[in-house]
Amino acid sequence: MFVLGGVALLGLAVAWPSLPKAGASRVEVGEALTGVNTGQSYAWVLKTQYGAALVDAGGDVEGKALLKELSVLGLSPEDVHSILITHGHMDHWAAAHLFPNARVWVGPGEAAILRGQFPLTSPVGRLTSLLPRPPVPPHVESVRDGEELELDGEKVLAIHVPGHTPGSTMYLWRDVLFTGDSLVRSNSGLAPAPFVLSESRSQNVSSLHKLLEVPFTRTADGHSGVTDNAREELRGLLR
Repeated sequence: MFVLGGVALLGLAVAWPSLPKAGASRVEVGEALTGVNTGQSYAWVLKTQYGAALVDAGGDVEGKALLKELSVLGLSPEDVHSILITHGHMDHWAAAHLFPNARVWVGPGEAAILRGQFPLTSPVGRLTSLLPRPPVPPHVESVRDGEELELDGEKVLAIHVPGHTPGSTMYLWRDVLFTGDSLVRSNSGLAPAPFVLSESRSQNVSSLHKLLEVPFTRTADGHSGVTDNAREELRGLLR
């Protein structure tokens, strides 16, 4: 374990310039969408006609910041009807178990990562797999590439982008693309997650090319917040 930890720390030191920038504690994206910094990552709250959907559920197993935001919006945990998880790393779904009425969607194979049944190979993934796991929601469903989900009147498109994890998935709502860790803001601009955090960074980069056909203008990622004019930044990244 000590050797593994040393490898992970060394990799992080090498990758530091490309790590995601820390975002604000709360990000408002119009009236319907709010990003909540849960201490390790963002949970995105999409307010719908009769409740709310979440994109990711953050890294706090108690969900303190997330529950506080829902309360500010006049919502209870029971009002959350949907949770869209971008990938199976624990800092993106730890609070998902707090919402008893929510349908939980993940990309193909990601449920096994949630349950600790898929061996992660990245240095940091191996290290974090030794940590205590949050409770896994009892009913987790797989979402297909290109599937359009109807969430209480809001339409969300699922886009598979394997690489960061095998079933990493982005979600398009209106002009906002929720990218998880597959496309984040680093010190040098938009980039895929560093290699020490990813199962296959090369596959992650390859997957990003399909986004050139996706009609988004902004990204909401898992650690930095919102990037305006993100489509043009992505074009520059992939040139």
